[in-house]
Amino acid sequence: MCHTVNFYHHNAAQLAAQYNAVTFEQVHCAWRSYWPCSGEQVLDVGAGSGRDARWFAERGCKVVAIEPAQALRKLGKEYTSACSMNRVEWLDSALPDLAALNASVYRFDLILVSAVWMHLSPDQRVLAMAKLAQLLSASGKLVISLRHGPFDDARQSFAVSVDELEQHAMNVGLGLCYVEDSEDIQGRNGVTWQKVVLEKKRAGS
Repeated sequence: MCHTVNFYHHNAAQLAAQYNAVTFEQVHCAWRSYWPCSGEQVLDVGAGSGRDARWFAERGCKVVAIEPAQALRKLGKEYTSACSMNRVEWLDSALPDLAALNASVYRFDLILVSAVWMHLSPDQRVLAMAKLAQLLSASGKLVISLRHGPFDDARQSFAVSVDELEQHAMNVGLGLCYVEDSEDIQGRNGVTWQKVVLEKKRAGS
């Protein structure tokens, strides 16, 4: 994923402006009933411009924002610093291993992996799902957006599907609780999305 991270680094200003041109509510309305409450612990993986991390912080959540692209992470820090009341901790890390996060220290009520999963190879997804499951609290929710459609730039992507995602989830004790299809909020031709919510399986389920 190195070339893709470099793309995000070298195009940070343009991408941040693109991301911030739409609101959290517009992008994530599909899973509104799972939005976190004040005081909950949130992990934003691939936090980019900080748009979503800032929204979570303003809602009263404690946020860890993960962004491996240095220039984009810098812009994200600036975007969240003015109003986050120190509720956002930015870390340089990435899937599949999220090495900066020790599962014995961190547990999250919500983990958001937005517009990231398609950049992971099939083998990386197995490792990524295992790490995300370790970081999820007993009643937490894992939200992953699946992008369908190619990129017309240097970013690398791989085909995604709900079936594949569900199988990886089942292998680490997670179950599917919500899926919704959606159009691309930015109107890009040939691009559609699926928003998927996963949770830990309860005993006997």
